[in-house]
Amino acid sequence: MSGPGGEQRAAAAGGAGAAGVVLVHGAWHDGSCWAPLVTELEGLGLPARPVDLPSDRPGTGTGELVAAVREVADRVPGRVVLVGHSLGGLVVPVVAQEMGPERVAALVLVAALVPEPGRSWRDRALAEPGVMVPGFDAGLERRPDRTTALDPAAAADGLYAGVAEESSPAVVAAAVARLRPQDWAFVREPTPLQAWPAVPTVSVVASGDRVVAPSWSLGPGRVPGAAVVELPGGHFPMLTRPRELGEVIVRAAGGSISSRRGSG
Repeated sequence: MSGPGGEQRAAAAGGAGAAGVVLVHGAWHDGSCWAPLVTELEGLGLPARPVDLPSDRPGTGTGELVAAVREVADRVPGRVVLVGHSLGGLVVPVVAQEMGPERVAALVLVAALVPEPGRSWRDRALAEPGVMVPGFDAGLERRPDRTTALDPAAAADGLYAGVAEESSPAVVAAAVARLRPQDWAFVREPTPLQAWPAVPTVSVVASGDRVVAPSWSLGPGRVPGAAVVELPGGHFPMLTRPRELGEVIVRAAGGSISSRRGSG
């Protein structure tokens, strides 16, 4: 990673390329999961705005999720970096397609699922069974309204497996206490993505991810034309490595990033 001088140069470059960052969370979460990263980004000179997706509402479709991101992104007075974590990776490319490169400086996918144009995520996941790490959804409860919820104690050992070792048990306890129901209607819809957006894209792969399999994320051409940055640790680098992730995002904002694998 860069030293203090490099961080300052990256922040300056980021300011020239983008006016702010829009952060899109994954399944069962809300925008509060980004709090440590928001602090780091603002310290690096790049304001960040987390989105609360309406993904806990039964029957929520892709259009409603995209609209929620647009509501936040359209308030940024300049170009934005769209960051999608996990399931949020299915949403941010569609937003970039709508907004276009004149408004989107970069896409950053963090331990993310990746849409295939014209295909539903459900169909892709069934065709590629190695995407998810078995056991990540321990304690899953299927509800009558077709949403799902995770038991917090089970989620600490499943979805958040290994995170306490990277951070602390208190961080995990706070995170699982904020989990909420998740609707899945939109993963059954063919994505409206027509082709990968013509914006610079970075795929951040967590080498110790116990949710989205790193072997799948690192597959050839997984994210078309993307620079791949591999960070050590698990599925939630915004909680466990916010400084490192923040530096990646700032460099992406300034257009000064290249692939980096196996960093420590």
